[in-house]
Amino acid sequence: ATISQIADEAVPRLQQGGPVRVLKKTEIGTPDLPGLTDAPGIVQDLVLSTTLRGEPIELCQSQVFLGMEDVRNPAQRAVLEIVLTAKQNQIREVIDDYKNFLRTVRPGDEPDTQAV
Repeated sequence: ATISQIADEAVPRLQQGGPVRVLKKTEIGTPDLPGLTDAPGIVQDLVLSTTLRGEPIELCQSQVFLGMEDVRNPAQRAVLEIVLTAKQNQIREVIDDYKNFLRTVRPGDEPDTQAV
């Protein structure tokens, strides 16, 4: 599956809790997002209508789907799904921290295979 298809599959999964609107879906992996320049991906912004303690609520969700190839076998890859969910009146307070966190996401170093 492509990263875009994986992002599309997230919507019906979330619809189990209530209506979901996709506000924006953007391909990433450009100089606009310096932390993600080496990895293609999708950013998907959604609004979720659900209930919290029996009361209706709308939540904003930003989903990042980030593809990372296996350096030993480029035919294999992992797709990371990194999600921020917040109330509409809180999203502005946390979005910059979320973006800063995303800039830090990198593949890890190869594990040490030698016994210690």
